[in-house]
Amino acid sequence: MKKVLLVLVLAVTMFSCTPEDDCGIVTNYDIINGNYVVYLDGSRHNVNFSTWWEASIGNYMCIEY
Repeated sequence: MKKVLLVLVLAVTMFSCTPEDDCGIVTNYDIINGNYVVYLDGSRHNVNFSTWWEASIGNYMCIEY
């Protein structure tokens, strides 16, 4: 039962992005010239402070635009 729940949670997480969202695995994060930056699958995205604060390397994350 726990495995089924885990698979359902992962499926919802992986497919919950809309076309306007950018999703991927956090590969890095940084502050560049005062801008908060998160890298999803190596692609750079400028984000706000709260999104930057929540980013952890290796976690799956969606950035909404």
